[in-house]
Amino acid sequence: MVSSWGNRGGQLRMKIALGIAAALFALWALVRLMEPKLTYFPVRELYADPAAFGLRFEEIALAASDNVRLHGWYCLPPAGAAHRADVVFFHGNGGNVSHRLQKIRELVRLGLGVFIVDYRGYGRSAGAPRDAGILRDAEAAFREARGRAAAAGVPLGIFGESLGTIPAVRQAAVNGDVAFLILEGSFPGKRAVATRLPLFWPFLPFLGGALEMGPRASQVACPVLVMHARADEVIPLALGRAVHDRLTGSRMREWYEVPRGGHNDCFEADAGFFPRIDAFLERVLPRS
Repeated sequence: MVSSWGNRGGQLRMKIALGIAAALFALWALVRLMEPKLTYFPVRELYADPAAFGLRFEEIALAASDNVRLHGWYCLPPAGAAHRADVVFFHGNGGNVSHRLQKIRELVRLGLGVFIVDYRGYGRSAGAPRDAGILRDAEAAFREARGRAAAAGVPLGIFGESLGTIPAVRQAAVNGDVAFLILEGSFPGKRAVATRLPLFWPFLPFLGGALEMGPRASQVACPVLVMHARADEVIPLALGRAVHDRLTGSRMREWYEVPRGGHNDCFEADAGFFPRIDAFLERVLPRS
């Protein structure tokens, strides 16, 4: 009789263990299915091109290492104007390259050539966005931008915006020829954001780990300007500060707490936004 109850208890424990395992697997699969949809918000239609903003530009077509075709633009200062450097621009998780044209125009006015490519699934780029794919796209964009900058005879920097700050840091960490790095609305990775949202706590163990700065932040050697809106309603100011504090390998790092505007409009709301970038470039770029 004791043996019979023991067998039944063992079978019950086995069923409970299998049920828990099945539930965990289902939760893992659900998180992995939904994670890209909660991370990326691409828009396919381009609402304008650089010519509408008075910019001189070239259309860019290139392929990532897995042969996904990408589209972008190389926007240049006016003919005869100062061309201080090029910058490869890694945009955030919403919209597409056309939604950055106002910001690009202001960067061009500072004498920068701006090389910007849509991630897979955005604008005219093929495919669908996934963390590992976004990092491949950034690598391909940097490689192409490096060739353009070399042909123009100018230094190459990186500008990362929001989600784009993660591939920006990772590229700056592994490419020693990066002249400077500018980060706007940065955060260490998706886990750091999810940790601040109690609703996502049960899903933290199942999040993918590709879209993280990790130890790469401390490996960035070039000068860095970290900009973050004080009233950022999407990425808390403390996360931007955490990124700044991790950039321990940089030979010069600056912090600018943007006093006006939020996550998406501080570059418009704050009159000091682009002058601060200009002053940073004055300090880090060689004089012609």
